[in-house]
Amino acid sequence: MPPWNMQPELSLLAKMKQGDEQAFVALYRKHKDAVYRFALLCTGSPHSAAEVTQETFIHFMTRTDQFDPTRGSIGAWLCGVARNLARKEFASREDATDPADLADDASLPEAHIDRETPLDRVLKGEIAEEVRRAVAKIAPHYRDVLILCELSDLSYAEAAQVCGIDIGTVRSRLSRARAQLAERLARRGILAAPPRAKEVS
Repeated sequence: MPPWNMQPELSLLAKMKQGDEQAFVALYRKHKDAVYRFALLCTGSPHSAAEVTQETFIHFMTRTDQFDPTRGSIGAWLCGVARNLARKEFASREDATDPADLADDASLPEAHIDRETPLDRVLKGEIAEEVRRAVAKIAPHYRDVLILCELSDLSYAEAAQVCGIDIGTVRSRLSRARAQLAERLARRGILAAPPRAKEVS
């Protein structure tokens, strides 16, 4: 059974399926900013983000039956749709994923997972163009988790649902994404350079 706090949205969804346009408008207004922000940071382009957002909500209107409330919230499902559309949009420009990175995803010790970083202040404030560009250049499997958890207010469980991975992998990818973004922002002079590990003599 879906959590009790999903019931208001599910009631709107039921009305939407019956042709209630105002119910769709209410859901659109609630989720459009998060979907657009996700798409913008995935693609790095306001134009592409607007197209992805539009296509996401067209999909929502025409494929509502694909949403399963037992698997997560409407917001998480919409981000999953936007993620797939953004990846298609971005496919011709993104770098190939290094298989070694994926193999190492779940190996990060719990003690090494950042709880609070200087990026939090940057990401939770107004997103500058330089930050958007830096985020867009992060390896996609790390970038998605960063955007979902830091900027779309999704829980680790919801991010895991969207990306089709387990929560442990979400946590390790998030830590690595923060490190990659910090390094890119440091090169652009936006953040102080992250400390390097000491070499063992």
